Amino acid sequence: MNTTTLPNSAPTTKGSLRKDIQALRALAVLLVVAYHANLPVVHGGFLGVDVFFVISGFVITQSLDHSRATTFWGSITDFYAKRIRRIMPAATLIIIATVFASYHWLSYITGGHTANDATWVAAFVGNYRFSSQQLGYFTSALPHSTLQQYWSLAVEEQFYVVWPLLFFGIRAVLRRRSQTSILAALSVVIVASLSWCLVQTHQNATAAFFSPFTRAWELALGALVAIVVPQLTDRAPRTGLALSFVGLAGIVVPVWFLSATSLWPGANALLPVVGTALVLAGGTLRLSSRDHVLVDNPVVQWFGLISYSLYLVHWPVLQIPQQYSFSGVLPRSSELALVALSVALAAVMYYAVENPLRKAQWLQVRWRTFVFGAVLIGLTYAAIFWHLHNY
Repeated sequence: MNTTTLPNSAPTTKGSLRKDIQALRALAVLLVVAYHANLPVVHGGFLGVDVFFVISGFVITQSLDHSRATTFWGSITDFYAKRIRRIMPAATLIIIATVFASYHWLSYITGGHTANDATWVAAFVGNYRFSSQQLGYFTSALPHSTLQQYWSLAVEEQFYVVWPLLFFGIRAVLRRRSQTSILAALSVVIVASLSWCLVQTHQNATAAFFSPFTRAWELALGALVAIVVPQLTDRAPRTGLALSFVGLAGIVVPVWFLSATSLWPGANALLPVVGTALVLAGGTLRLSSRDHVLVDNPVVQWFGLISYSLYLVHWPVLQIPQQYSFSGVLPRSSELALVALSVALAAVMYYAVENPLRKAQWLQVRWRTFVFGAVLIGLTYAAIFWHLHNY
């Protein structure tokens, strides 16, 4: 769910966004939103999160690989400063707004639960909170936390606590042999995590869904593609196009066949995850080729830009009215209206908060970024504390 610039060549100029990746982000977020809005056809739209995981592993590893910092600690601090600027402003705003909205439109009891969830979510460990409560993602009988969408952000950030340290550590120690060692490390992570994912999904599906250990292989697969494929950039445009179409089919086809009753992630996640990796690999193999008209569509690209904000905001916008209603079920017209509202709010967040703060010149100095991140965390917990003690 990260909008990161990548080196590119004509027809996409250097330093611009990879249009195929933006289109993938748009597809992923729209699948998730459509699924949460109970729209027809997208029975397996939840797999959009897995698509995001692979994209994130790919883009972040590209960013690590192109780091301009000359020292180990310089590279690490530069990486985390970028993550703070990219992730925290929008995430903080939605957490505080959701706690307020839950207290205001739902009961003070629900608001209290949301505030307690926020104490975990703000620390990027919300997935453990939801897993311990056995809040099954696919369980419709129980009211879901209005902050439950943050579970995937927590999984990503937990992966990125380890991966940059491992990546730059291997480079610093092994240097000439670092590439082979990085590939070996990623291969071990993929095999171990996927194996545990297959076992855990059958033993405890809820724990498997929220665990970073059962999801790490998805991020690691994206990282593996980022390390391997650039060596073949533009060398096989036709093969790349074929891989892209095959990969896209691997994402789209399961959307129809999967449902809330499917075991997930487990073996069912293999097709969309591998499919996403193929799309990323195919796009790199034909990097200078003209993008397909659907990929190049400005509306598709725009949804890719706002995908992170849309992912964060759509869940409380859909959940709070649903929990507010007596029946717990909203008419289709209301769900569509809430989707439109989510898109509008996401656009405002992107243009007013997310993008300006990510590019703000005064935050390009690392220590300022870390102070800014600490202030955001402080504001979040202050808002949580105030609500818990004043309602």
